[in-house]
This record gives sequence, structure tokens and C-alpha cells, in this order.
Amino acid sequence: MDKISNSQDESGALHNVENFVLDKLLSQRATVDDHPINIRELTESLDNTMAPLFDQAIEDLIAQSLIHCEDGENFQITYDGINELENRKREATPL
Repeated sequence: MDKISNSQDESGALHNVENFVLDKLLSQRATVDDHPINIRELTESLDNTMAPLFDQAIEDLIAQSLIHCEDGENFQITYDGINELENRKREATPL
């Protein structure tokens, strides 16, 4: 039972880090005309609880085509990423 609980906790934590990255990229997109955000800027804005899952979150978001990175350093949210973030926010909002 503990393994299931730990797995769910980690999955939830990863989901939170993904949401943070998507939200950060969306806010950057809105303020700087679709200018990419550097990985350093993203990592500097993480809190200690998010840092261990950051690399996995980035890999997962790229694999799902929710974010885009041409050079390994600068990231942009995709249209699918914007839609996904909106869906996640709707699902998290209690009715």
C-alpha cells in the first residue's frame, strides 16, 4: 500500500512541476511576444520540492509536444501545451 501511495505522491508532484513549467512558459509568451525562456530562468524560479523532478517534467512535456526546445536551453510552450494547461486548470477547479 505504501508503494502505491508513494507512486501517487510522486505522480502528483511531477504533475505539479509540469503545471509550473507550462504556466511559466505561458506567462513568458504573453509578456515577451513568444520569446523562449532559458532553462536557467526556469530552474532559478523552482522551489526545493520541485527541483528533483524538473528534468523528468521537461522530458515528459517535450515528449508530449507540450513544450518545444530547439537548442536544449530555450523553451517555448506549444499550442497543445496551452490547451493542456487550460484543461488541467479546469480539472483542478472544484465545481
